[in-house]
Amino acid sequence: MRFNLLGPLEVFSGDNPIGISGHNRRATLGFLLLHANNVVATSRLLQAVWSGGAPQTARKILHNAIADLRGVLAGAGPGAPELLTTAPGYLLRIDPRQVDLFRFHELVEHGRAELTARSFDTAAATLREALALWRGPALADLIESGVRWPELLTVQNAKLAAIEDCMEAELAGGRHHEVIGELEAVAEAEPLRERLAGQLMLALYRCGRQADALTAYRRTRTALVDSLGLDPSRDLQALERAILNHDPSLSLPAEVMETPPALASIARLEFGEPPPRPAAGVTLERKRVSAVLVRSEPDPATEDPEDLGELHDEQTELVHAEARRHGGSVRGSIGSTWLVLFGVPRTGEHDAVNAVRTALALRDRLCRAHATVTTGDALVSLSGRRAPEVAGGLLAAGLRLLADVPLREVRACAVTQAATSHAFDFTDQGDTARVDGPVTTTVRPFTGPMIGRDRELGRLHGLLDEVRRWQRSHLVAVLGEPGIGKSRLLAEFGRSARELREPVRVVRAVGGEPLEVLAELVRSCAGIEADDSFATAAARLAETVHLLLGTGHAAAWAAAHLRTLLWEPNNATLADSVPACRALLEGAASTAPLVVLLDDLHLAGEPVHRFVEDLAQPVPLLVVTTGQPEPARRDTTTMTLEPLSDAATARLLGTLTGRPGRQYEHLVRRIGGNPRFAAEYARVLPEATPSPAWRWAVCQAPAVPPTVHAMLAAQLDALPPGEKAVLRDAAVLDDPFTPEAVAALGEYDLGEVVKLLETLGRQDLLRAQRRLADGIRVEFSFRSPLLREVARSQLPRRVLAEKQARAGEWAAPPTEEASSCS
Repeated sequence: MRFNLLGPLEVFSGDNPIGISGHNRRATLGFLLLHANNVVATSRLLQAVWSGGAPQTARKILHNAIADLRGVLAGAGPGAPELLTTAPGYLLRIDPRQVDLFRFHELVEHGRAELTARSFDTAAATLREALALWRGPALADLIESGVRWPELLTVQNAKLAAIEDCMEAELAGGRHHEVIGELEAVAEAEPLRERLAGQLMLALYRCGRQADALTAYRRTRTALVDSLGLDPSRDLQALERAILNHDPSLSLPAEVMETPPALASIARLEFGEPPPRPAAGVTLERKRVSAVLVRSEPDPATEDPEDLGELHDEQTELVHAEARRHGGSVRGSIGSTWLVLFGVPRTGEHDAVNAVRTALALRDRLCRAHATVTTGDALVSLSGRRAPEVAGGLLAAGLRLLADVPLREVRACAVTQAATSHAFDFTDQGDTARVDGPVTTTVRPFTGPMIGRDRELGRLHGLLDEVRRWQRSHLVAVLGEPGIGKSRLLAEFGRSARELREPVRVVRAVGGEPLEVLAELVRSCAGIEADDSFATAAARLAETVHLLLGTGHAAAWAAAHLRTLLWEPNNATLADSVPACRALLEGAASTAPLVVLLDDLHLAGEPVHRFVEDLAQPVPLLVVTTGQPEPARRDTTTMTLEPLSDAATARLLGTLTGRPGRQYEHLVRRIGGNPRFAAEYARVLPEATPSPAWRWAVCQAPAVPPTVHAMLAAQLDALPPGEKAVLRDAAVLDDPFTPEAVAALGEYDLGEVVKLLETLGRQDLLRAQRRLADGIRVEFSFRSPLLREVARSQLPRRVLAEKQARAGEWAAPPTEEASSCS
């Protein structure tokens, strides 16, 4: 089902509209949708539906409206939201993706992130996609009937803020001529919004209309004084002075990413410091990209251009929504053919899988559609001024392939099939493969047994024994590179702890939004499963609170805030949720030793970090975290997972492939002791039946598996531009290399290079070593041969050749003539 609030209230089941008649039913549904997934008290609903005063029979009328809405939802079939009776009112449990308001907020967040990252064209496109969801004032039909909810004003303000962000991106991209009319109309309708006024003034000035820019300022000043008795802000006044003085900083720079206008802060064009110098010349990059080309063949019976135009707009909205849902971006369309890219501007670990998922979803949702997915290397422009540009044969191959794909089919190239064969079933069609859908057979997992971690697992059990013996809490921070097995160790420790003879309670959560992490801990502690009904979950929470905290005033207070945390997260606060969650965990630890497993703690933010560090000490509580450096506590153990030994890596490969481990001699050194890399290599190694002919042969190292390449590329893309540029230049050199060589290769300042290399060393991407030769000489080497290989592969061939030549010149010994001159 789909629910549209950004305009008149609309409800759809698939493509079929569902009529909701009567003001009471429509107002009830609209108010519940505005508060989706939150309990709305009956008193609030009564006040919302009858703002002028509820009649004596209002509660009965409301109950009837709720019953009618439940009937409508029940008749919509699978996927329909649930309308639950939950004290003290009602809860509409719904997938946020079914409501256009939530899709709008999601797109705006993405657009603002792209704006912060200085991808101005991409940000403008994303924000315009969000604004295109609006069909008029939110719940316009209810407003016409007299509804004046404060929530609607909040939604309207969110739209205005999105318009301002969009105008900011357009202005930063140099499109002041294109948006001047739009800005004038919005600023006239909202005369008190100073940010809009500043953007209009800046756009008018850049269009050569200085007098009009000053008139806009005076109009805004008059409106502020007459309505609020206030003068414009200092920023707006400074912008007026800059316009009067023709300040050069107001002109659009030749390169937008250079130092932004200091006097235009009212238009929010500043985005912090420019990137470090090493990144300044890096504009081209080789990247592994997955491209989806989807075409919807028009119905031959539809010939009217207006009907075709409306259909195209609806399909474009659908394509953008599916692409955004799976992490891709729509990069253009020709008629009813759309291009969706994955891996640009940042690589993701599952780009190819998400591309195939998007193609399948669009095939099913568009009329008479067919699609292709191609994956390969492309040359990507990452200059930052406009959306990344992709060049290479990838798109041409997709277009050629699309011409031969029958309707209702999705075809993938060989590279895509190899990268996604664990997730989808394929049928070979010559050089391509038809995607039949998600895998239907049981696929052998490639995580493999936990090998080489017996010492670490025994150490955790030893700390658990100490916690039980001394009746005090202890914190363990498990560190290590991605794929080294931190999460696997936590899972294995949790499993083995539950199987101990003496009872141990184990709770687990994964890093994310602080309130969600706390909620996950509460669910785990109370034994609440994802598929539990509300009644079952509420009963389990009440039973757990009663068992661990008793029935006093403190227990009632904690139970109330835990219920809010689980079922009314929008009303929950950290100030109440943190002590309530802490009380529950400490109560659990007072009844039996408690193990708290927190994976990816670095994603949870400072509130959860403090929560972990402040857990009471005089209870048997062992907290094990990953992704977080050692906290400032005395009772803390830091456990860094080192790479597996060569023997353990060979044994793991042998277990995963069923072959003797000794034949992986060359491959073991490339893997570098990373269990995840070993599992991915095992996935791509050719299957073979053991026979004396090959039993003692040495396995040659295959190419970097797609998943490993994506993991390492994503790690590189997450680096700041300066660090990434230096690391890629270092990849041109042989290990070990010196800072002087990197500085000469990229023509950087030596002191700056040393700082960046040391930073990369602290991130465990490089290893530093000191040699006593002519004094103390510092050299660096890559942590992993694969990391060096992936970093090197991102350089275009021409750039790589130039850097190799420069490296050879720098390393060459001086000629006799040069020596004599010195």
